[in-house]
Amino acid sequence: MNIQPTSYVQLPLESEANQLEIIVNSFPLFPSEITVIWKLYGEAVSKEGILVIPQSIIDVWGTDDTVVKEYVLQQLDLTAI
Repeated sequence: MNIQPTSYVQLPLESEANQLEIIVNSFPLFPSEITVIWKLYGEAVSKEGILVIPQSIIDVWGTDDTVVKEYVLQQLDLTAI
């Protein structure tokens, strides 16, 4: 799954990125947590890492990928502008 914002993402370090990619690894039917890989790209920044999506987020995820995008943005302390 790729989630790409249509707007820029502001990093706390005053640099901008224009693409956020979130890759969800395969998981069992009823997971207690899900691991995702995030990649952030821009002219002056290229970062990536791994986050664990907890059960509380999985429970409300359903088919709305915005839930995962907002969780990743929050965990990375990023704001979509």
